[in-house]
Amino acid sequence: AELTAALARAVENQRRQSHATSCRVVLIGPAPQQFIESAVGLLDRILALCDAVSRDRPESPCR
Repeated sequence: AELTAALARAVENQRRQSHATSCRVVLIGPAPQQFIESAVGLLDRILALCDAVSRDRPESPCR
C-alpha cells in the first residue's frame, strides 16, 4: 500500500511538473503607486540612517 501511494504521488508530481512547464506564466508586478510608496519609504529610511550616522560622526558626508 505504501509503495502504491508513493508511486501515485510520483506520477501526480510528474504530471503537475509537466503541466506547469507547458503553461504560459504571466507575472503581474506592483502598481506604479506601490513603487512610489516603496521608494519614499526607502528614502525615509536612508535619511534616518544618515541622520543617525551624522550624530555619531560629526564629519559624516551626509550633511
